[in-house]
Amino acid sequence: MNMETVQTGVGEAQPFGARRTIPFDYAFRYTLTGEPGTVLKSTVTVSIEAIFTAVSIGYGVIPAVTPLTFGPPAPSDVEADRSLSNISMGEVLNSLKAKFSEAEIGPKTGTALQDGIKLNPAFAEIALLQDGTAQLNNGIRTQLFQVVGSPPEQIQFLYAIFDEGSGREFQNDPILNIAGLGISNGDRPFRYFARPITFTPHSTIRLEVTEVSDFQGELHVSLHGYKVLGGAGTPTGRVQQGMSRNRRR
Repeated sequence: MNMETVQTGVGEAQPFGARRTIPFDYAFRYTLTGEPGTVLKSTVTVSIEAIFTAVSIGYGVIPAVTPLTFGPPAPSDVEADRSLSNISMGEVLNSLKAKFSEAEIGPKTGTALQDGIKLNPAFAEIALLQDGTAQLNNGIRTQLFQVVGSPPEQIQFLYAIFDEGSGREFQNDPILNIAGLGISNGDRPFRYFARPITFTPHSTIRLEVTEVSDFQGELHVSLHGYKVLGGAGTPTGRVQQGMSRNRRR
């Protein structure tokens, strides 16, 4: 028998004759604030054309590209122009705290120091002239350094999937992305479900994300799967039934 089949679960398949299977993904997008504990919610509604079967889940991130620049102002007891070589670490630290409006080394300053700081690429060449002794005016000096953004592989978040139509939850507790999906440098950034999940037409899929790290940027999560066209009670099913009647005539 040459009937086509569609997989409906691990180790089982169901014949569906001439029904056509198409790959399909549902995508969720979130703007990460960098504030741990922030809960972000997104929903998608399965279209009426067919049942959607999710086979796996994956994600990717786009870091925020807005650079944070800072630098020490000119002290009142020295000349306005100073060089990179005579700027102390204490001055750098104080200007960084001022940038974050923190009187002491708070969470934002601490994170910036852990992730790293570097010379602002716009002024690095000038600052390094004459072995770092080239004089820098106040306009350059106050923007001389730049905070290095958190590496994408350090992003951490919790995720949870819900079927709002049935009220079903697909985990007993939100899952840490590293435990469930892997890290975003490409080392297993997705996983297959132990058993494919089927969502009926018109059902609403809700995916909640809780921020754990201070990463800022865009988070993209995708449910990978397929649709089987021609099911009873769907527009594609009615079309196929009509075509069958026309053939019989």
